[in-house]
Amino acid sequence: MFLVNEREVEARKLIKGDAEKVWGKYLITDREGARKFHMRIFVVEPGGKTSYDQHVYEHEVYILRGRGRLVTIKDGERREVEVKPGDAILIESNEIHQFFNEGNEPLEFICIKGVPEIYEERSEEGIEAC
Repeated sequence: MFLVNEREVEARKLIKGDAEKVWGKYLITDREGARKFHMRIFVVEPGGKTSYDQHVYEHEVYILRGRGRLVTIKDGERREVEVKPGDAILIESNEIHQFFNEGNEPLEFICIKGVPEIYEERSEEGIEAC
């Protein structure tokens, strides 16, 4: 068993692709013994965006606060939706995705991702995107 309080985890700036004004906290990862899922919290500051991204693993996102926009592309189909507190989102395997915060307050969300068989390297300066 592993227990951590989100307030005790240092927020680190996201350094990946075209991400801007994004901070993340790795709550549970392989470092804590998680073999199938990782749990992270991301905060996108006003005017910020996550990196334009695509992964082999699926992941789930739950919006805690703020409002934003999510753009996805799957099988050539582009979708754009507004996201708000209480929204739960499934981003499928290999679905291109990017979150934008065009509001006046931080957009904060929990992101739980599947773990690929070979772990991706994380930069010591920053963290990997959702």
